[in-house]
Amino acid sequence: MAVITENDKTLYPVVVQHHQTRQVLMCAFADDEALTLTRQTGRAHFYSRSRHSLWEKGLTSGHFLTVSQILPDCDGDSFLYVVTNDNPACHRGSTSCFDNSPKGPSLPDPLARLQQYIEERQDADPHESYTAKLLTGPLEKLLKKIGEEAIEVIVAAATNSTTPDADLTWETADLLYHLSVLLTRAHISLGAIDQELIRRHKNASTGSTTV
Repeated sequence: MAVITENDKTLYPVVVQHHQTRQVLMCAFADDEALTLTRQTGRAHFYSRSRHSLWEKGLTSGHFLTVSQILPDCDGDSFLYVVTNDNPACHRGSTSCFDNSPKGPSLPDPLARLQQYIEERQDADPHESYTAKLLTGPLEKLLKKIGEEAIEVIVAAATNSTTPDADLTWETADLLYHLSVLLTRAHISLGAIDQELIRRHKNASTGSTTV
C-alpha cells in the first residue's frame, strides 16, 4: 500500500489488528495529525476521506480502540495499529469489518488464567481448598491477607537481596492471586477493570484526570 494525497493532505493506509488473536479488525486512513494523536492518547485516530476531517474511533459509539503499538511498514508509507481491547471495530457492532476474518488462538493472559482457576474453586470444599476457604470465609481475613501481601511486595522491591527479581516475582504473584480472589468474590470481572482503565485513559486525554 502507498500514501495518497487528498486536499493537500498526505494520507497513510492503516490496518488495525488485535494484539492477541492477530485478527485484522479494520482498515482506514490516517494523516500526520491522526498518527500524532494516536501516539499521544493511546487511542486510534484516523482521517475520514468522506467527511474530510480527523476522527477518533469510538467517540460516538463508545467503542474506542486502545492502541499499544504503531508499526510502520518497510517503506514507512502505511501503518499497523495493534490494539489491546475487545471493543467492536465495525460500525455494525461486530468484532471485525471483515466477515469471518481468520484469527489465531489468543496469547496466554496470566490474569485471565488466574481468575479462571479461582472461579473453578468456587464450589470446592473449603476444608480442602485454600481458594475456596478465602472465597467463602470471613472477608476480613482476605482483606488482611491482601494487606500483608502488599507489604511483602514493597519489602521485596526495597530489599537488596541476592535474588531481588525472584523475590519480587514471587511476592507479586501472591498479591495478584489474593486480589483476584477478592475480585471473584465481589463478582468483578477483568473486563470491568479493563473498561475502567479505558475510561480513565479517555479522561486523561481530555485533561480531567491522569492514569
